Amino acid sequence: MHTDDLATVLASGYATLKEARAVETPQPAVGTRGQDRAGHVEVAVDGHGLLTGVVFSDGIDELRPAELESALLEALQSAHDATGRTRVRSLPEIGNSEVSSQARRILGMEDD
Repeated sequence: MHTDDLATVLASGYATLKEARAVETPQPAVGTRGQDRAGHVEVAVDGHGLLTGVVFSDGIDELRPAELESALLEALQSAHDATGRTRVRSLPEIGNSEVSSQARRILGMEDD
């Protein structure tokens, strides 16, 4: 190996090490909480946005099922947004029920 070849290899290795030092180590995913605007539902999600807990207020017995569903989905969206994670792909087909329509609306997958 010639001296020029060795210098090139060393320079390349040094550049690679310098780039590696500049890369930030990802922080561990931190869980967050979210709540609907009316305060009926609070949810906890892990750092990946997966549901880990739900707390309902005492006033939920006065909500119609559709209102409770909306509050729950709004709280989930709030918690997911707080993780800072972006959705990397669309949800699979979940049907055309009122629940799935509401979920798609909350997640911004269809207009109101």
